[in-house]
Amino acid sequence: MELKKSIFIGMCVLGGIGVGYAVYWDYMRRTNPEFRKKLRNKKRAAKLKKAAVEGAKVKVADFVRKAVEDVAKETFPADVSAKEKYFMEQVAKGESLFGSGEDHYLDAALCFYKALKVYPNPVELIMIYQKTIPEAVFTCVYEMMSLEVKKKQAEYFENFPPKDMNVRIKEISQGSSDENVRRGLFAAKDFSPGDVIFKENPIASALDPSLETGDYCSYCLKELVSGSVHDDSDLFEAVYCSKNCQEKAMNEYAALLFTSNEPSDPESKEARLVGLVKSGNVKFPLMIARFLAKMVHEETQKVATGVDEEYSTWDHIERLRFLSVPPSEKEAKEIKLLRELFAAKVPGMEEFISEERYLMLKGKLMYNAYGINTSRDNERNIRENTEETIRSSKSPVIGAGFYRVASYITHSCDPNTETKFPSKNYELSIVATKHIKAGDELKISYIRTGNRDLKSRRDELEAKWRFSCECTKCRLESGDCETAV
Repeated sequence: MELKKSIFIGMCVLGGIGVGYAVYWDYMRRTNPEFRKKLRNKKRAAKLKKAAVEGAKVKVADFVRKAVEDVAKETFPADVSAKEKYFMEQVAKGESLFGSGEDHYLDAALCFYKALKVYPNPVELIMIYQKTIPEAVFTCVYEMMSLEVKKKQAEYFENFPPKDMNVRIKEISQGSSDENVRRGLFAAKDFSPGDVIFKENPIASALDPSLETGDYCSYCLKELVSGSVHDDSDLFEAVYCSKNCQEKAMNEYAALLFTSNEPSDPESKEARLVGLVKSGNVKFPLMIARFLAKMVHEETQKVATGVDEEYSTWDHIERLRFLSVPPSEKEAKEIKLLRELFAAKVPGMEEFISEERYLMLKGKLMYNAYGINTSRDNERNIRENTEETIRSSKSPVIGAGFYRVASYITHSCDPNTETKFPSKNYELSIVATKHIKAGDELKISYIRTGNRDLKSRRDELEAKWRFSCECTKCRLESGDCETAV
């Protein structure tokens, strides 16, 4: 009771002091001209300070915007030695400028930003900048990079897909929230049933592992009809339909993933990757490994040739839909193995292959991978694994492909397109099954529909792609709409 009483008295005293000060302040404001003058000066100083801060922000923003626009118009050295010279010049100039004081910080930031444009690993350089240059300079460099990325993202769908593919990607609002926006693929011209709308090779593909070293090319998935090519140094023991496919595979991923200094060691990282894929009969970890290896190959080619594509493979896949994959012991094992394998061969890749990034990649494959059929005998008995792919035909699936453009096609139980593989390899053809007008959205069936009822179709889509189908056919059968559109 005494404690409560003391606290109450203290609060009353503080309240009294507060009221007394407020009364005094109001009295001085009304009766003392000098006090009023000091108040006005204080307010004016605060306003000027705020204006100066806002002005500085505007100045930096204008500088950043103009710098990004001007640098985008510049031509940078292509030769490796010329790049190194340019890089060193810009870094030295930047260090000299920020050493001359804060008035030169913006110009210093521009130099460091230009140096980034010729450095083979920009992410690594950003981390170095963060530790070595003044915070204000680093912030400005980071804002330049962020603005460049935003501009690149905003312009992405203006340049992709290429116009000769006859399709466009558009955003469709499905509600008031930004989260209820999806992307779909739309025809850029009219098509008749049977017309090939576009053809596309995959970013990454793989046979079902039970078919490797057998009757199909490990690279293009073509069925072998007259001999095969293989490489004794390849621990995966892959076979190819031609020397060309073998060379492409070795250059893009196989040399990195499946050749070892100790080929007879069953505990080598390469041998353990082979064991993981073949013993589990799983193609998605293999496709992710090949995808990552092809990214490394892509970066290596940039350095070697000096040619930098406007959009990287990663740019193409980061916008795609994906399923949420909860971490499990199985995925943890896959991540650990890939991190160890890449860490021994490619500096920086161990950090890149984070749990979050790996699970996202796997989720993108689970949502977007297309089943591939290149068998010449559709009645052939093929043991498929349990990893689901988009497959609408009755033909047996011998592998899967992950495609840039086709991944944007939305599901419908009454589709206007279908997949075909007329070249009997992994090249996918999207073919019209109905009359399609320019501006119509392309739809494909993710599942074999046949004469299946509404519940059967929706249950499979819910289980595998985690959505309840609301296509026109399903809504009509469920009574949600009266007429088909």
